[in-house]
Amino acid sequence: MVETAPSGGSTDPTIANFRALADAMPASVLLMTPDGQVEYANQQAVAFRGASLDEQRGWKTAQLIHPDELPRAIAAWTHCVATGDNFEMEYRVRRADGVYRWFHVRGQPVRDAAGRIQRWCFLDVDIDDRKQGEAMLAQTLAELAASKQRLRALIDTVPGFVWQAAPDGSVEFLNQRWFDYTGMQLEEALGSGWTSRIHPADTAPLGAYWHALLASGQPGSFEARLRGADDRYRWFLIRAVPLLDDDGQVLRWYGQNTDIEDRKQAELSLARVRSELAHVARVASLGTLTASIAHEVNQPLAGIITNANTCMRMLNAEPPNLDGARETVRRTLRDGNRASDVVKRLRALFAKTDAAAEPLDINQAAREVVALLSAELDRAGVAVQLALAQPLPPVWADRVQVQQVILNLLLNATEAMSGLGERPKRLRLATAADASGGVLLSVADSGPGVEPQDAERIFQAFHTTKHSGMGIGLSVSRSIIDSHGGALWVQAAEGGGAMFSFTLPRGETRP
Repeated sequence: MVETAPSGGSTDPTIANFRALADAMPASVLLMTPDGQVEYANQQAVAFRGASLDEQRGWKTAQLIHPDELPRAIAAWTHCVATGDNFEMEYRVRRADGVYRWFHVRGQPVRDAAGRIQRWCFLDVDIDDRKQGEAMLAQTLAELAASKQRLRALIDTVPGFVWQAAPDGSVEFLNQRWFDYTGMQLEEALGSGWTSRIHPADTAPLGAYWHALLASGQPGSFEARLRGADDRYRWFLIRAVPLLDDDGQVLRWYGQNTDIEDRKQAELSLARVRSELAHVARVASLGTLTASIAHEVNQPLAGIITNANTCMRMLNAEPPNLDGARETVRRTLRDGNRASDVVKRLRALFAKTDAAAEPLDINQAAREVVALLSAELDRAGVAVQLALAQPLPPVWADRVQVQQVILNLLLNATEAMSGLGERPKRLRLATAADASGGVLLSVADSGPGVEPQDAERIFQAFHTTKHSGMGIGLSVSRSIIDSHGGALWVQAAEGGGAMFSFTLPRGETRP
């Protein structure tokens, strides 16, 4: 029930109008006496609290305000009555069903012309929904903070460097692993400061690649060496992936640097093993080449002896035949140079030397190998056809290693035709430009060919189809071609037999 009038039931029309207005307000309105006693509550206040005016006068003990906020509310209200200051506070008010809801309570004194307080007017606004929203927001923020902390912990434990960069490439974030490895401080590494840890030899190529990625907006990866806190460099695989908006514009770059030092060392060890096997394969071919070596060297040596004897006779003649002697000396020099060239080719082919790639004329390299094998091919009754395309671009390769591959293919083809009996033994060595701008070399024979199921197995290490073979020739040959950025394969030759082919990139293109 609502009291009809403040201050003793006055029938002043102004008070009546105030009561009508207060009862229509969607909030609790209370009037208090100058000394702080409740003298009026509108319908909203009575209906919400479910308490009469008398019960509300005892608000300090009636548990209308939540016990947690009641002491503060009493203290604040006592202060306002004593000083005349405005009252403003948020606290929970008990609803008629016993449920507490949050209210924003404001109280102001009503003064007369002399400034004396006549009464206090209070307005209670329900803010419980806002408070619930704030609590939910606080909980969400706390969960986000916890989630961020967990994510940061996860990123810091990733076995690699995780980083984030702006669209222009300036680094904005690095995980703890980066700082542990480099010993850098946060302010040192952000922006472009991290680049001070790149190996000097890798700085320019990595910078060019990174700027190309920024321009294209495409993901990519690059291998480079980074310096650690101990001033030692290790190889890392640097990967970068862009985060794009709906229009395809880069919002952020995310990346990870993975330590590949062990892999790099393993690759170097593999290269050394491959070099050892290549040397073994070359030496293993020495027995087959013995007859060719003797034939190649014997001819110029015999010519030198003959020319020397002839020269002596011409010089001992009366008168000496000087013109004839000079011509004989020229032939002697020619034969001597020929013998020297044979020895040089053999020493280069069987020497244990590191790979030295350079622009190479593949036709010239092939002719030298055929010349080296000419006696062996003649003895085996093999007719060789050269189909060397002209002109061909130079290839980027190590001469000795490529000649070893050609030598191995020619010897394999010769051995493959050894069981043909009286049937013609034809061998065709051809070169041509391939579609990628490099060169293609193929060796085709008229032998029994290669079974389809063996087309890949014959390139496996220690797999051989010969009774006395080691099974490393073709394996090493493929490794050599692969290391040069090319490919080696086998297919059926036209008219029967097998055709081994390999490609090599142009001399201007390093694999």
